[in-house]
Amino acid sequence: MTTNKYLVTFLLAGTALAGCGGGGSADVPANSLSTAATISVNAATADPVLNQTGNPAYKEIERYKSWLSTNSDTAAALAADKTKATNIVSWQMPHGGFYKLPAWYGAPWNGTASRSEWFGANGVELGTIDNDGTVTEIMFLGNVYARSGTVAYRDSARRAMDFILNMQYSSGGFPQVYPARTGTSYSNYVTFNDNAMVRALVLLDHAAQQKAPFTGDFFTAAQRTRMTNAINLAVGYILNAQIVQNGVKTVWCAQHDPVNFAPRGARSYELPSKSGKESAQIVAFLMTRPQTAAIAASAKAAIAWYKSSQVKLENTAYEKTNSKATNTSPFITQAGSTTWYRFYDLNADTGFFSGRLPTDNPPGTGKQYDIMNVEPERRYGYEWGGSYGTSLFAYTNTVGY
Repeated sequence: MTTNKYLVTFLLAGTALAGCGGGGSADVPANSLSTAATISVNAATADPVLNQTGNPAYKEIERYKSWLSTNSDTAAALAADKTKATNIVSWQMPHGGFYKLPAWYGAPWNGTASRSEWFGANGVELGTIDNDGTVTEIMFLGNVYARSGTVAYRDSARRAMDFILNMQYSSGGFPQVYPARTGTSYSNYVTFNDNAMVRALVLLDHAAQQKAPFTGDFFTAAQRTRMTNAINLAVGYILNAQIVQNGVKTVWCAQHDPVNFAPRGARSYELPSKSGKESAQIVAFLMTRPQTAAIAASAKAAIAWYKSSQVKLENTAYEKTNSKATNTSPFITQAGSTTWYRFYDLNADTGFFSGRLPTDNPPGTGKQYDIMNVEPERRYGYEWGGSYGTSLFAYTNTVGY
């Protein structure tokens, strides 16, 4: 996989629109991120590298810690973690990927059970980066290898890393699954949903820089080169997929077309939209990169969108538990809180909701602008809002964005 074709496209396009987004240069060399109190400069490009302290993107690869034993005895904790790591290796599929049900790792694979609940052509079992899948396994295996030296864990993580690198489209985006899923096309779209692609990219960046637990030769030099190329290509995709409204860059959809960058829907109640949730972590990831003019402009435009009075709900909180009990709106008045909708119209800053389609089983009401018109099962069974911009601003304000 190379980036040359797309680099040329982006450089020639400049700020021209591509699909539904504005184009920009994908020329983003790898770097060592600064944790100093001031902005540093990437030696290769002279582009500034922002202080990364507090960048919420890094939380995406820390969930493996919840898999670690809490036993206060060091030897016992390592023994428990080695057992789980050995079980994980047994569940790895031939293409290197994993599914997304960590409860399976309580026992080794029995040799016959399906190792995935999703399938592709000819019944092939699919690996995924959905719901922390594969990324968390790599982080956990890296941690246990660093403590045990068990080569099987490192080699499994290498195969899983190849799986992630192999799943990337030539346009730079990452799908939800690999190989392609049959019968459900949305899994094959470029997937920002639930931060899947961002999580994979943060992992690649962490590993390319040989940060713990991936120090030394944990990954091969060839793999680290592929990681750098993959990140550069993905940045180009992100810049091109950014939704432009009335000539102004805004944010991103939860899924995009892998070829023409257009926003795409997923399940029947997940319609093409500007995503208030997923876009926050896309911005956070862009701010891990050297700040070329194109990257900085993209991030700042998205931040401006989040700060717009047209999209944020001031003095409002999103709360489902009590509202479900009282059959009232989960958007409640709360002084000092700010909430964003999960979905906004593509061509307007209007938040919307969606029930299942009337033709679904069970049926629903489809797209609505009043959440109380959505059937209760979807109204309270899905996340329609949150304080998405709050943690982003806590970081961006510290670096002057």
